[in-house]
Amino acid sequence: MRRGTTPAIVLTVDMDISSWTVYVTLKKGAKILTLENERLTMDYANSKTSIAFALTQQETLDFSTGTCEVQVRAIHEGTAIATDIEKIDVARILKEGVIDE
Repeated sequence: MRRGTTPAIVLTVDMDISSWTVYVTLKKGAKILTLENERLTMDYANSKTSIAFALTQQETLDFSTGTCEVQVRAIHEGTAIATDIEKIDVARILKEGVIDE
């Protein structure tokens, strides 16, 4: 992901959590961003759930360059799961700030 952009990110979980309460958390240093169901689009196919979401320019600008961690947690009827923590590279930009048309 590149700072100052609006990336579309897709994560995959190896089970059907499409009807669960889902949280996706991104963490870089002290900056933590958690997205919940209303910001997520989920699709279950081939024994996997794809979780798609987009970030705003400001959300990506709030992360410094380097490695960002990401994890999915979900709960349904008292059963809670958590994925392994994965990594996303945060790339730098030359022009800082939110840009407009």
